[in-house]
Amino acid sequence: MLRKISSLSVALVVAAGVMVAVPAQAAPAITNGVACKKAGATSKTSLGTYKCGTNPLSTSKKLVWLSTDCIAAATGAVKAAATAKLTLAKFQEQIPVIEAGIANEAANKIEIQAKLDDATKRLEGAKVKAAGATTDAAKRTYNSAVASWTSAIRAYGSKIRSIETDIKRLEAAKLAAQNKPAELAINVADSRDTAKLICTTGL
Repeated sequence: MLRKISSLSVALVVAAGVMVAVPAQAAPAITNGVACKKAGATSKTSLGTYKCGTNPLSTSKKLVWLSTDCIAAATGAVKAAATAKLTLAKFQEQIPVIEAGIANEAANKIEIQAKLDDATKRLEGAKVKAAGATTDAAKRTYNSAVASWTSAIRAYGSKIRSIETDIKRLEAAKLAAQNKPAELAINVADSRDTAKLICTTGL
């Protein structure tokens, strides 16, 4: 009987020693992506300050620790995507308006060009008549006509150049509007990739 008790005591002592030898499981170090329990809680570590919340870049509602740098970058990326969407819509709305402006200016150019062509013909006729005038009064009349048509031609030419400048400006605006989706997509992707890098699990 004593032997049995002695054996049992030894067994209990050994078991107790094993239990004492197994350390309690340490809590995981606070880094990006480590689960937390209280939203809004903050913790300062040697790596920086962390806050408990949901990752703006993820659809998951799981509470995890996120560095303040991660939160700022992720929030900025989400905001950039939303802003890009609104900006894109505005540019898309502008394209038909710009195209209408280009068409209107093109029609104006055709109209002014017709007037310029007519004025050029009239100027040539006035010059011929002025050269063939036999009286001073006739010469003054035709020379005045030459001056008037010359002035008109200059004005029409200036107007056409102004219209061409406006058309180029509108065409540049249209091209910018058409290229905006690709530019915005690149900016949004860069912003999101940067945020993902800063929010890498374990950092």
